[in-house]
Amino acid sequence: MNYEFDIDIPTSLRGVKLKDWVKFMGIYQKNKDAESNDFIEKKMLEIFCGIDLKQVYDLPISSFDNVVSHLYGVLSEKTPLVNTFKMVGTDNVEVEFGFIPNLDKMSYGEWEDLENYIVDDKDIHKAMAVLYRPLVYEIGGKYRIHKYNGTEYYSDIMKDMPIDIALGAKVFFYRLVKKLGDYTIASTLKEYQKEKEGNSEQISEENGKAIKQYLSLQKEMSEELMKLQHSPFTSV
Repeated sequence: MNYEFDIDIPTSLRGVKLKDWVKFMGIYQKNKDAESNDFIEKKMLEIFCGIDLKQVYDLPISSFDNVVSHLYGVLSEKTPLVNTFKMVGTDNVEVEFGFIPNLDKMSYGEWEDLENYIVDDKDIHKAMAVLYRPLVYEIGGKYRIHKYNGTEYYSDIMKDMPIDIALGAKVFFYRLVKKLGDYTIASTLKEYQKEKEGNSEQISEENGKAIKQYLSLQKEMSEELMKLQHSPFTSV
């Protein structure tokens, strides 16, 4: 018996939503050590192509293999930083979002929320609500984004953003943190050494905390970046 149905196959990572990628990666992490990839590949089609498992079983084997091979290629695409992108909401209104134009001018609240949310995939939509916000204006390639008022304003919307943009922003931020961490730790250690030589007792505790904080953040970010780099589904 022949079955006919439409399959919506993403042509690139731009066609994969953040929420679907997070759902799939959760399944992949739990099943990556299984002897067979059959379950992972079936879930791949179910999540990214919008078909249920029964329809997957009805696919001709050649079609199944071709679609799976295509999806492996899609999920391994490079993800450079994207500064602006547009999304259409449920109200059919198109909104353009922009990446924070001046990371060195981030507020404490923005930085703290990024630290809390960007590592765990389940919270990545909240991190994206920090890094990307609607544009106020754009002139000659330069733009200004709305003031940050907390992740609750745009985090649910970000679940539907393209995953290539989210991954590009995540990797960019990890690398930035590493650079800032290297500079900050070196600077703090130099100051700490000066004060130590001057027998100052006041700053040792403060600088000690600062060093531990940056080292901890660097270690965490570096480990996550290594996971991304060695994942069969991401190319950074």
